[in-house]
Amino acid sequence: MKTNHDIKLGVSLYSYQDNYYFHKYDLEGCLAAAAGAGAEGIEIFPDAMIPEWPYISDAFVDKFTGMLERYGLKCVCVDHFSDTRMWKNKNLSNDDLYERGVMYIKAAAKLGAPAVRLLHEEHIGVFDKSSPMSRDYHLTNVEIVERLLPVAAEYNVMMALECHAPSTISDPCHEPYLEAAERLGLPFVGLQADFSSYEYCITSADVGMYTRQGANPEILNLIRNSQREAYFSGKIFDFEHIREKIERIGLNEVDKKLLKNDFIYGINESKSFENLYKTLKEYASRLVYIHGKFYDIDEDGQVDNMDYPKIFKALVDGGYKGYICSEFEGNRRMNDAGWVNEIEYVRKHQVLMRKCLGYE
Repeated sequence: MKTNHDIKLGVSLYSYQDNYYFHKYDLEGCLAAAAGAGAEGIEIFPDAMIPEWPYISDAFVDKFTGMLERYGLKCVCVDHFSDTRMWKNKNLSNDDLYERGVMYIKAAAKLGAPAVRLLHEEHIGVFDKSSPMSRDYHLTNVEIVERLLPVAAEYNVMMALECHAPSTISDPCHEPYLEAAERLGLPFVGLQADFSSYEYCITSADVGMYTRQGANPEILNLIRNSQREAYFSGKIFDFEHIREKIERIGLNEVDKKLLKNDFIYGINESKSFENLYKTLKEYASRLVYIHGKFYDIDEDGQVDNMDYPKIFKALVDGGYKGYICSEFEGNRRMNDAGWVNEIEYVRKHQVLMRKCLGYE
């Protein structure tokens, strides 16, 4: 079918993490599942999925290339994980993080992937030490990325800066990375959108998980339904409007702890989604990669806390060219209740994305 865009669909193999971890699927099984869902590309996690990592043998490359050919797939991204506290016996220095960055760039080149998803210092924004979102470790910062730019240029690999909620692609904290690339004349770092930035309510997967942890489902559903009502009526959600109702229900200790978490009541709060979609359209042609985040899919085949039709319209109208890879994170929210069919969730997600793009 002829379409008016240059968007392709893929799967982050992170989506199959339980199947892989519990040895139900090996790497080839995950590739076969992605191809079976209709994907054209995949994002690989080398730390978990390459036996010799951090080394990559020619034998593995030959085998991996053969599997990609067999299933009609391309490796479109290599996932990067590095932080200063990742080892138990020592803290990593900036030089260590730089060396790990070089390692991922070389891995991408060897595997034929055009991009590395870079976990950078501000990927979820900037927070002061009093925020629940603050952390006591550091990720790859702008100084390290500046050192990595010549390496990325040498190997022709793009470093994709994941802009994850509560941050967005227009958050000023990401600009220094782009400015470094422009200053050096090395355009090998760019913005990667993550659909978590467009969540308008907490997902039903969160409601289930926190209920099993002891939270009151009446409170969780009140928050979720109020967020949904605000979004679909074109209003901005304000938690203060429901605070009194929540207090009348009564809070247990789990509820009190959860309500300190911005990811619960802060989703949709003070957000103008029309502005978010407008900004996504404005940035679309400059994005280098996208994670199609989702946690649950409802009975109508829609992601239950994001407006996929509007997100995809902004990307198409804005001229995005590249891959959107399914990234299923509902498994981590559901697997305490039993086995999660990641294969089927990803298949449904690929169907939804194809519909949004006019393929079905």
